Amino acid sequence: MTNETALFVIDMQNDFVEKDSLIEVKEIRENIPKFKKFLKDCRKKGYLIVHTRHCYDPKKNPIEAKLFSELRGGGLRRKTHGWEIYKELKPEKGEIVIDKTRYDAFFKTDLEKILKKNKIKKIIITGTMTNICCESTARGGMYRDFEIIFCSDLTFSRNKQKQEGTLVTIKSHFGKVMSSKEIINL
Repeated sequence: MTNETALFVIDMQNDFVEKDSLIEVKEIRENIPKFKKFLKDCRKKGYLIVHTRHCYDPKKNPIEAKLFSELRGGGLRRKTHGWEIYKELKPEKGEIVIDKTRYDAFFKTDLEKILKKNKIKKIIITGTMTNICCESTARGGMYRDFEIIFCSDLTFSRNKQKQEGTLVTIKSHFGKVMSSKEIINL
């Protein structure tokens, strides 16, 4: 699976990860050691690592501005501390960083072009939020004929029902659902 595989680290930004942040997903912090180990293992396997940062921009995405009212208070604003990738998961030199204004990392970005240039066929999805950006990106990847592997224990949501619902949906129609341990042992 090595040279045809990309690991997506979706939106592991301070506004989602840090304690008491505007849109905190509490479960993330307790899983940072496991996430760091998985990221390290994927780097050792030679996977292309792709980090995304969600950018709240009412001008570029007015619908999200209406729907995601929590962000009106200043969350995920480009070039702010909250928008930056969490310190323990920072990209290393040569890793890809995609800034996006929609939930699907493929929408109006160069992501598909980058993956094709690198001859990627499989995408491992990790990050937050499971039921929003992770699921949207998984669907976007599948629609572009990439094989999707959705990491069940390293995708995070604020709600267990939403987490489980997304895993069922992905498994039934969009890709494989596997634990980080199962993925590393492929």
